[in-house]
Amino acid sequence: MPPASPEAFVRAFELDTEKDTLEPDLPSAYSPDTATLQWNQQPVQALTPAIESAFVGASSHMYPPTPAGVRGDTESVASFATGSSTSKKAERESMLLAPPGGPLVLGIALVDFNHIVGPKIEFYEGEIFEDEEIAKILPFLALPDGAHLSSEDYTYFHIVPTSPNPTTVFGISCNRQIATSALLVKDVDVTRSTVQKAVVVLVSRPLFGPIRDRLGVVTLALFEQRDFSNLQILTDFYKSLELSLKSHLTTSGLYMGTSLRDLVHVFRQRTLILLKALMLQKRIMFYGHPLERLCTYQYSLVTLMPGLLQNLEDCGSPPLAARASTLMRPSSLKTSDHKSMMAYLGLPLDLFGKDAFFQPYLPLQQLDMIKESKSWLCGTTNSIVGQQKEIDLFVDTETGIVEFRDYQLEKSAGLTAADRKWMDDIIKDVNEGWDEDGQRTQFRGSDDYLRQKFEEYISGALASIKYADFIAKGKGNDVVITEGGENNNAMQDYNPLWISELRRTNAYEVWERMTDPLLFDITEPRHPCTGMTSVVGDIGLRLQEGVQDLKIGQQLAPTREVISKTFATGSTNFLKAVEGVKERWMIRTPSIPATPPDSGRGTPVDLGKDPDAVSVKSTTSTRNSPAIQQTRSPTQQTSSPPIGGSEFAQRATSTLSGWGSGIGSFISNRASKFSLGGGIITAPASTPTIATSTVAPKQDEPDDIPEQFVPRDLDAEREKAERKKVGESAAGQQKT
Repeated sequence: MPPASPEAFVRAFELDTEKDTLEPDLPSAYSPDTATLQWNQQPVQALTPAIESAFVGASSHMYPPTPAGVRGDTESVASFATGSSTSKKAERESMLLAPPGGPLVLGIALVDFNHIVGPKIEFYEGEIFEDEEIAKILPFLALPDGAHLSSEDYTYFHIVPTSPNPTTVFGISCNRQIATSALLVKDVDVTRSTVQKAVVVLVSRPLFGPIRDRLGVVTLALFEQRDFSNLQILTDFYKSLELSLKSHLTTSGLYMGTSLRDLVHVFRQRTLILLKALMLQKRIMFYGHPLERLCTYQYSLVTLMPGLLQNLEDCGSPPLAARASTLMRPSSLKTSDHKSMMAYLGLPLDLFGKDAFFQPYLPLQQLDMIKESKSWLCGTTNSIVGQQKEIDLFVDTETGIVEFRDYQLEKSAGLTAADRKWMDDIIKDVNEGWDEDGQRTQFRGSDDYLRQKFEEYISGALASIKYADFIAKGKGNDVVITEGGENNNAMQDYNPLWISELRRTNAYEVWERMTDPLLFDITEPRHPCTGMTSVVGDIGLRLQEGVQDLKIGQQLAPTREVISKTFATGSTNFLKAVEGVKERWMIRTPSIPATPPDSGRGTPVDLGKDPDAVSVKSTTSTRNSPAIQQTRSPTQQTSSPPIGGSEFAQRATSTLSGWGSGIGSFISNRASKFSLGGGIITAPASTPTIATSTVAPKQDEPDDIPEQFVPRDLDAEREKAERKKVGESAAGQQKT
């Protein structure tokens, strides 16, 4: 804790001594006048049986654990059921929303997509639908663009009725479609193959989670009737919904339907960038399908700001700014009261006040709103809306990509080394227990854990701003103030450019007016990861996030699939080609001719004679050898069928055997001519030796084999060459 002036110490001591005796007596961020979060001040007996049973049943296994600073004792919820005064300040589940001045459920309607005039309200219950502005814009909000792409989808939206004291009305719709041929009763307006309708519920509080499941069941039952002329089920649903929702007027009821774990799992470190941009009141556009996920991401982002979800009465339209005028600086503090602590810290920030609005789904009919406002958070499924030049930050929910349309915002909302280290720890906590079903039994990494972490981050940032102002004021008055060690780097850890941009927003102006200058005496002005970063570690985190942004696994998945299919197809085709070649070889192998025309090895066969008397005189003139006469048997006629593949292989094998025997005889004959010294003994030139040899074919070898397959007598050829050489030499000597 940094040292401060004597007045600061006195002020802090007074606040500490008054924390258990004083109650907030002026309007604050959580006052009844602003219809915000309130502590339950009634005995348990006055509660509804549903709430009482919920409290008593949760006494043995309360989840999630209450964060530090929320309660000052360890009493369980069972002690709260006894009505003890000390336990009323303990549990977050005991914080009930102040009941609205009027009904909680304002109306229910059925919107039909007419193929001639477009979407229109077909049926409604509730006076709010008689408002001209609501009747004009509601059909386009309930049946969004691209509703035909899914069999069922949900839409969250905000609407402002015409009244002397306008406030935001929260709407949720469930749209489905059914084939026209499946209907039992068809209207005359039905001209296409499908019918699209949406059931809409308008409420005064954003209880989308508790309504969503009930609305889906009712819509499904309505479509299962296959008769839209009978709408009694909607009337009964409207009458029963008011009573069932009153038991969900708690903070957990508001958070139902949001998922911070999904937000952090998808956007990783970019989640903190989105929060920083939201605090700077920039123009943020979410885009993607399906629409329910689009809206859920935006509401999950809103829940990162402590208490903001309970204070959205001015978010429906830019001119609405009633809440800021009711906020005043609190005169007392109870540190054991989470509500009192948030009011003292000036939370939530008035992010959707003057010239700002929040619309989870923005149709084309409200496109002018983003052109006339300086700050907004919107969602769309239409690419035309996503191409508007007024967008500062574009978020694609399908790919998780965050695109900076304003380059100055990329610098001001950029993360520091401490920010990256802090987010890396949070991402690890989320991913360690991550599963697609959302089942989780531990507090670390849960939604309540994430809200607590981001509340700590925001509180430290706001306290650092107050501490920096305190130091600057002391230097301006020539007062020497000894600064705290780690707190000197608080502004650097939060990004000084982001702090300077935050000071220029309307939300900061309201916060500065309603907060104590010595705020840092209660909340330590430091970053959660101050002093825990290093240059090498930060480089590693940058590389790690860069690899994650590339999404190599997702990008290469189609490529791997294509390569695998290609290899499988190629292997199959190659094997088929080999089989085809073998078959064609077996069929198309040509038969070896019986008597080659130029071989000169035999005489023609007269097929006109008696086959039994046919005798073939085959003269084989091999190296001056005499003719050898061979008589064929009737089974060795020349008109034999073509030689097949197997027979050809056998004949080739026998031919190779003949070659081997010839080579062996040549080597054996020549071996005797080698002397011990390796020299060759030759006859004198004057007495040439002429050797003749006759090679007769084997009796089992046909003589119709081509000449290239006949074994060659290498010894005879060598002798013939030597004889020719000796003869030429003798002739030359005689001439001389």
